[in-house]
Amino acid sequence: MLQQGSTLRKLQNVCRKLGIIEADYFGLQFTGSKGENLWLNLRNRICQQMDNVTPCRLRLRVKFFVEPHLILQEQTRHLFFMHVKEDLHHGHLRMGSEQAEELSSLLAQAELGDYNQNTAQYWYSELCGEEPSTAIINSITSRHKALEGMSQGSVEYQALQLVSSLEHYGVEWHWARDPHGQRLAIGVGPEGIAICKEDFSLVNRISYPIIQIATQSGKSVYLTVTKDTNDSVVLLFKLISNRAASGLYRAITETHAFYRCDTVTNAVMMQYSRDFKGHLASLFLNENINLGKKYVFDIRRTSKEVYDHARRALYNSGVVDLVSRSGSGGRSSPSRSPSRDNQQDEGLDCGSCQQSRALQERLQKLREALLCMLCCEEEIDAAFCPCGHMVCCQTCANQLQLCPVCRSEVEHVQHVYLPTCTSLLNMTLTDNHQHHSSVPAPIHREPASPHTCSATEYEQKIYHT
Repeated sequence: MLQQGSTLRKLQNVCRKLGIIEADYFGLQFTGSKGENLWLNLRNRICQQMDNVTPCRLRLRVKFFVEPHLILQEQTRHLFFMHVKEDLHHGHLRMGSEQAEELSSLLAQAELGDYNQNTAQYWYSELCGEEPSTAIINSITSRHKALEGMSQGSVEYQALQLVSSLEHYGVEWHWARDPHGQRLAIGVGPEGIAICKEDFSLVNRISYPIIQIATQSGKSVYLTVTKDTNDSVVLLFKLISNRAASGLYRAITETHAFYRCDTVTNAVMMQYSRDFKGHLASLFLNENINLGKKYVFDIRRTSKEVYDHARRALYNSGVVDLVSRSGSGGRSSPSRSPSRDNQQDEGLDCGSCQQSRALQERLQKLREALLCMLCCEEEIDAAFCPCGHMVCCQTCANQLQLCPVCRSEVEHVQHVYLPTCTSLLNMTLTDNHQHHSSVPAPIHREPASPHTCSATEYEQKIYHT
C-alpha cells in the first residue's frame, strides 16, 4: 500500500533506489477501473487521482523515449530495453524480415547469453507475425553465434539502436472510437499523432505543426487540424472514460512540449483545470485560490533539458568521460552508478580516496536499510506482532493488516527505537575523519609528510525550469 503524499517524491525515491539520475524519462502508471492505462500526475497527490482501492499497484514505466545514444546511464538503458521488449510482445512495433532476424539474435543473446542449441529461443514470429522458415532460423542462429562473448549491456544498446529506427518507437497508444463507432489506436509520439486501425495499420498521420488546438470535453478529445488547403477540420475521438480522455489530452500536450520545445515555460507549468465548485469560487473570490484546482500538465524538463541535467549531474558525481562512453555503441557500457565508476579508475585515485568512497557506499547502504520499505521516506520505527518483522515506519504499518514479509496477520504494531540515519551519518563521518587525519608521530621520529590527492570540487547546481 502506498502512503498518500507527493507523487513526485515517490518517483524520485524509486529512481534513487535504482541509481537513476535520468528520472524525467519515467513515470508511475496504474490501471483504471475500466482497464485504462493511466499516468499519475506528479504535481497532484495520489489520493486525488486513484480510486479508493487497496492495495495501490503502480508500475515504473518509460514515459518519454529518446534515442539510445542520448541515454547516459546503463540502468536507464536497461529499463528502456525491458519496456521495448514488452511493446514487441504486444505487437506495437513491427518490422521487416531482415530487421526481425537481427533483433531476434540480439534478444536471444541478451536473455540467454552465448548460443546453445539446447536453449536457443527466438522471437521472430512475435516480431513479424509469421512463422520463420528453416533458412531464416539458420540465419538467426548464425547471427546469434557471431555475438558470442558480447556483454548484456552492449547487446541491449544495439537492440535499442535497431528498435529506435522503427516507425512506432516511443509511441504511446490510446484506444478510442471515431464518430462512426470504428475502434482506433491513437499513437502519440515524438513527431506527431498516428491514427491506426486495431491491427496498427496506418489510417492517418498528423504532425504537431498542423495541430492548431487540442481540447477535451468529458469522454471526447477534439483535434483542430490545418489541411493542405489552409482550411481547418476538427477530428473527434471518443474514449472509454473521462480519465482516459484526459490521459490522451495530456499525452498530446506533454509529448509535444517534451520533444518540440526548448524549455518548459512558466505559462505552461501553470496550466490547470477546475471543477465546477472551484470555478465558481475563482469567479467570486480570487483566481489564485487552490480550491478545485486540478493540474493537467506534468513535465518539469524538455528532452534537451533532461539530457543536460543528467550530464551535469553525472559529471559532478565523477563520471567525466560521458561522450566516449555514450558513443561507444555499448562496447564499454557505463557502470551501474557514478561511485562504482570511480572505483574502477584505480590508476587515477590514491588509496585514501578509494577508502573514502568505500565508506560512503557503506553509509548509503546503512541509510537505505533503515528507510521504510513502503514509503521510502520515513525511518523504520515499527515492528509487527507477533511475527516481529521490522520493515516500515509506524504510519505505513498502521495501514497494514498482513505483514508484507511473511504475510501473517498483524495483531498490533509495536513502536521500536532503532539507530537513526542521522546518528549513523555522524558516526561514519567521524570514522572517515579519523581515518584520514594525520597520526601524531613519536617525539624521537621525523613526522611523516602527509599524502594528499588533488581533487576539483564542483558546486551542485539546482536547475529551475
